[in-house]
Amino acid sequence: MPVIVISGKPGCGSSTTAKLLAKKLNLRHFSLGDYNKAHAKKAKDETDKSLEMWKLPPEKLRKFHIQSDKYAIKVAKKGNVVIDAKLGLRMIKGHYDFGVWLTASRSTRAKRYAKRGNTSLKEGMRKIIEKDRFERVNWKKIYGFDSFSQSKDANLVVNTGDKTPDQIVDTIASKLKHVFIVHRWNAKPRSDWYPHTKRELEKKGYLVNVPEMPDTRKPKLIKWLPHLAQAVGKPSENTFLIGHSAGVATILHYLETLKRGEKVGGCVLVAGWVDDLGYKQMSSFVKKPFNWSKIRKHCKKFVVIDSDNDPYVKLYHGKAFQRHLKAKLLTEHKKGHLDDDSKVKKLPSAVKSIEEMQNSFIYLY
Repeated sequence: MPVIVISGKPGCGSSTTAKLLAKKLNLRHFSLGDYNKAHAKKAKDETDKSLEMWKLPPEKLRKFHIQSDKYAIKVAKKGNVVIDAKLGLRMIKGHYDFGVWLTASRSTRAKRYAKRGNTSLKEGMRKIIEKDRFERVNWKKIYGFDSFSQSKDANLVVNTGDKTPDQIVDTIASKLKHVFIVHRWNAKPRSDWYPHTKRELEKKGYLVNVPEMPDTRKPKLIKWLPHLAQAVGKPSENTFLIGHSAGVATILHYLETLKRGEKVGGCVLVAGWVDDLGYKQMSSFVKKPFNWSKIRKHCKKFVVIDSDNDPYVKLYHGKAFQRHLKAKLLTEHKKGHLDDDSKVKKLPSAVKSIEEMQNSFIYLY
């Protein structure tokens, strides 16, 4: 159940970014700032509402913020949410999977305040200076640290000064651990081991999508390929793909379509095949031979999982993937086609493979 926290200096667009990111990732959005501003309804605009809160008596101010922090943690524990909170990186620490710090020059932030309040640049600069001072001084009194020092707690630091909101969101999304599971022929996202794998990866902080592929009873690569491409969007080395049966062929052909320089972090190929297994319905997926060298340019890490008693996919298929892709081969014992018919509802080897492929980085943009 992924939790993403976005913090930043005043005027850096943390609320706008959080809203757009939540929409893009189909997660909930919670703004601690909006929650707090509800207690300052008499102020005329958003900036004044923020300043109004700091006029509370010191002890009441301290109690107010501590209570709001506790509420933010409560929201985080429910998961599947993007939270924007000025002190979120420090005060919600331990309850989120990915933290973002937004920054920008004071002049850039003043321009945004002036535009937001429909006022002069001079007034915008006055408000941003006042806001910076109020927050840094008062939060240091309450918590004992400089709120602007939170960048060191972030997984990602983004300078928003030269980026549009959509570009900021794309930058963040490209650094998140995102897994796409492509199901087999005649299956649904709720079939086989997909729900359990999704839950297990989400517990570890991954965003997981299991797109429902079109015409699953009569699958065609010409329909499945663009559907997967649309679901993934812009791939990155934090994008991971898990395919099952026909989903394996779809993933491999998808990798062939990527542009120069585009790469994914890794692929787990479950019960895949290099020919149509004698089924006419599968012919479109292997009519065109796989371009192994091109595939490897866009992904360096492959794990192949097969079963020693698969009634359809013989072991030579897995060995072919191992040879052409320099893949790690894992053979499960007596698990058939690794599907519902074989009563396989969990596939721990797939979860473990994704974990082993993922590396943690701190990025600066």
